[in-house]
Amino acid sequence: MRTLLCADLAEGRLLLDAAESHHLLHVLRATPGTALRLGDGQGRQADAHLVGVRDHRAELEVGPVNLAPPPPARIVLLGAPKPALVEEAATLATEAGATALWIVASQRAHPGNVRLERLERVLDTAVKQCRRPTRPTLATFPSLPAALGALDALPEAGTLARFVAHPGGDGPPRQGGAAGAALAIGPEGGWDPAELAALQGAGFQPLGLGPHILRAPTAVVAGLTALAVGRLSGW
Repeated sequence: MRTLLCADLAEGRLLLDAAESHHLLHVLRATPGTALRLGDGQGRQADAHLVGVRDHRAELEVGPVNLAPPPPARIVLLGAPKPALVEEAATLATEAGATALWIVASQRAHPGNVRLERLERVLDTAVKQCRRPTRPTLATFPSLPAALGALDALPEAGTLARFVAHPGGDGPPRQGGAAGAALAIGPEGGWDPAELAALQGAGFQPLGLGPHILRAPTAVVAGLTALAVGRLSGW
């Protein structure tokens, strides 16, 4: 069943926006009666089916709207890699369960500009492809201290387990029952010594991802998977 995004999700008759209508009608070539899954990216979901076309937009009949339980916080602080790797990392972070992706300018980060509008579209595509009910939030920060300040300002800051990814080690230490976690992943070349000291001062612990140096997108998946396995296994 195909999944589409709809910000104004509500039970009953509904017209999709122009972009999603074009995708449904001209890319997927859906016909009346086609079953769909709608989500608003905020946890609300509903089953629907295509009724027809009105004013060049897809008209749907939407069933009862359900609210999925919120996932545990998984905040990824990513030292900005090359632009192409940022997009790949955004896709994989969505698939692996990140609830927030923070792109951080750091001393060794790639100097290319982050295209936020394009990244938003990348996240939307990934959400629909993996059929998750919630969409990761996206933010950029001019420095690691700025990102750490924003992290400390979150309402759930005191309950977040904090990890910085690095080669080596067997996996995450015990999380102590923390409801969520923040994961810092450095750019090519890693965090510089001052940034590592700032992470340590902010309560980040090492998270071993194996003996090899990983590309940023691979590290995102490996780190989030390690946290999920650690949480489920009681590490």
